[in-house]
Amino acid sequence: MNVETKLEHLRAKMKKYRIDACYIGTGDPHNSEYIAEHFQARAWLSGFKGSAGTAVVTASQALLWTDGRYHIQAIRDLDGTPFELMKQGFPGVPRPEEWLKLTLPYGARIAIDGFLLPDATARSMEKLFSTRGMELVTDLDLISLIWTDRPPLPSGKIYEHKLEFTGREANDKIAEVREKMRNDGADYALYVGLDDIAWLMNFRGSDVPNNCVALAFVLLTSEKAMLFIDENKIDRDMLDVFSRQGIELRDYHAIFDALSELQEGVLVADTSRVSRAMVEVVPKDIKILEKRDYPYLMKAVLNKTELLGQFRAGVRDSIAVTKYLYYIKHEAALQRLNEMEVTDKLHELRATSDAFIIESFPTISAYGANAAMMHYMATPEHHSRLQPHGFYLVDCGSQTYDGTTDITRTCSLGPLTHEEKVDYTLTLKSHIALASLPFLEGACGTSLDAVARSVMWRHGLDYKCGTGHGFGFVSGVHEGPQRLTNNPHYGDYYFRENIVITIEPGVYRQDKYGIRLENDYVVLRANMTLATRDGDIEIIKEPDKLNESGDRFLRFQALTFVPFDRGAILPELLSAEEIDWLNAYHASVRDEILPYLEGDERVFLIKETEPFVVGS
Repeated sequence: MNVETKLEHLRAKMKKYRIDACYIGTGDPHNSEYIAEHFQARAWLSGFKGSAGTAVVTASQALLWTDGRYHIQAIRDLDGTPFELMKQGFPGVPRPEEWLKLTLPYGARIAIDGFLLPDATARSMEKLFSTRGMELVTDLDLISLIWTDRPPLPSGKIYEHKLEFTGREANDKIAEVREKMRNDGADYALYVGLDDIAWLMNFRGSDVPNNCVALAFVLLTSEKAMLFIDENKIDRDMLDVFSRQGIELRDYHAIFDALSELQEGVLVADTSRVSRAMVEVVPKDIKILEKRDYPYLMKAVLNKTELLGQFRAGVRDSIAVTKYLYYIKHEAALQRLNEMEVTDKLHELRATSDAFIIESFPTISAYGANAAMMHYMATPEHHSRLQPHGFYLVDCGSQTYDGTTDITRTCSLGPLTHEEKVDYTLTLKSHIALASLPFLEGACGTSLDAVARSVMWRHGLDYKCGTGHGFGFVSGVHEGPQRLTNNPHYGDYYFRENIVITIEPGVYRQDKYGIRLENDYVVLRANMTLATRDGDIEIIKEPDKLNESGDRFLRFQALTFVPFDRGAILPELLSAEEIDWLNAYHASVRDEILPYLEGDERVFLIKETEPFVVGS
């Protein structure tokens, strides 16, 4: 069916059930960012394939909201369809629920699939709509009535994430959760986040593309640890693993019966993640204690095994990406290969390691003006060929058994304009401003975000995304609670030791080029350094020069060791301190990855990492 036919069928169902508007978000019962194909209802209906967006359909209108990362892509994807783009975040553009309140008549009925809608969001919408007498209908899934060839739920096998990588047994993590439950007076704990569940239970899966997770729910009591998952995903080895850890297995869909059968007590759950449909089956004599999920907060702080694994994974991926940059600059651009063809080489470089599982997200391979779209994705219908001039951007990452990576580099393929070099250098200055900053323990992500963004502001520039995000430990490439953002709604998590974060400012000039420079970092004490010595990763402790006043200072330690593009940098725009940081970073790049390069690739890295001289 084309988009017009889908809308026609949807409106027929809306009329049958007396629905004035159908709201189709991007989500699954686990409040995931990246979702399995089975749950891609918004993309199926509208044709917009970005990972974030909301569709609203009324009897006469079809609207699609998405944020600034996807505006250019959405214009392309929605072209020729009845959907109108609403540029979320722009002045004068209301949020979808505000638009519904302003537009629909008094007493209107709005249908949203309650299985996919977090309960806290449902309550917020109901409060907003109440002044107009509107009804939120959450027990009617209109999309399933018309999506007749909907893909089935994924059924990939899961596997154990072994102790050598996790550093802790599952039963040990569960015991810590139970201790937190006792402290909060909770009898039960419900978890729906796939990343939390995989981390807590020490398994990984393949149900969500590029995310090593599997569809599952967890319900904990003081005595039982119940994992609700499709039994077809579990082989005999995993049955033995779960049995040894005291984990009981139940069918994925049995979570509703289990919740409905709870006896009087307190259930701790994060209702910003748990769906309306699940909350509605919980007996009324059960008090729901609304808190952030314990595993969500626990896994954000890496233990020593995880920390060393992430460093090892970062070095390994830096080698692959550096080799790829050599290939792009010295072979692919000269051969005029297209954006899709070149990424096969990156996969090949990563796949040489036995630790490699899969890319952590689809590689963004963008030449020239395509890179101005933050989440551009080349397709057989829409792609460009590389040329021996201008900029090429690659945003890529990997999942390996010992860690997750997310790296972006913009590189010159030949002569650059002065404007391109200025913008590249400003992006580098923005990156250095934050990456070089010592900061007090407890600083929030909004204040740190402003440090990087202020470099751009001084030149009348900004970027329509956060400066950085947390990432999971062999699960999702975007995981909180830590993030660097100018949105105060997400700035309430305070930075502390052993959390990981990306730093990725950029300049995006529509129809011209895009520049982004992204490294992975871990937060350490200001006097601590991670480095490879004699083949082993060591945590080096130095005198704490910043702690004389008793304040606890932290710093960003690089987990990425890929050179910045020397030919794109205007050193006269860098301060002495910025040049010192850049030279020290490039020295660490040499230390970590030069031993793994040979021949022309080795010469390339040595040239790219030659120290800049102040005043040159």
